[in-house]
Amino acid sequence: MNTMYKWICVLFIGAILFSCKKDVYLTSNLSSDQSYFPLKKGFWIEYEVDSVIHLDLDDRFLMDTSIVTFHFFIREEVDSTFIDATGEQAFSIGRYRRLLDSLPWSFMSRWTAKLKPAAAERVEENQRFVKLSFPFNDRKTWNGNAYNSYEVEDYMYDDLFESSTINTLHFDSTITVVQNDFISNINRIYKIEKYAPRAGMVYKQLDSLKTILTPTGFLILNGFEYSLTVKDYQR
Repeated sequence: MNTMYKWICVLFIGAILFSCKKDVYLTSNLSSDQSYFPLKKGFWIEYEVDSVIHLDLDDRFLMDTSIVTFHFFIREEVDSTFIDATGEQAFSIGRYRRLLDSLPWSFMSRWTAKLKPAAAERVEENQRFVKLSFPFNDRKTWNGNAYNSYEVEDYMYDDLFESSTINTLHFDSTITVVQNDFISNINRIYKIEKYAPRAGMVYKQLDSLKTILTPTGFLILNGFEYSLTVKDYQR
């Protein structure tokens, strides 16, 4: 009886461990994962951008009264390819901005990006970031700042392959990269990017706030909140 009981326990525990393993280990592969970072000449994507700046000009009660908000649009278009300094193929991305849908796009900056077997990299304002690590795995971490001058920042995956509706656009599968999620009595830093296949990055949030803890909760002293939300893209 004891032997039978032990076997039943082993099978039961094994079934639990198997059921707890997410499908990411079965459905993730290089080809499908790289579709979340589309790079081809002519591809474009447009975003709505919202920015909130908390100025350090609060009243004597430390109330967050000095706030400036911005709303505009950004368009990114892959317009050419080239061989970079490492001898690998990279893509040039033109970035454009406008304040209203009725206005023409104005050139803003040029970034670059490339896909490697184990990672997706993007150069933003002359700083290279490791945006994605392949294959997707919700237990994986990597230093997103491995090739730039910033401090180590361990990225990780969250909410792999979940459906999302973003700004009226529905995506059957999205992944979320948590770049930083830090909170203390004086700081709040939150950085995430969400990606969808054949669309790329469809949402970004970047908050960096200086706070103070009071008996009634946290008050924002200064800092900023910044978000990009996909508006349209080349399907």
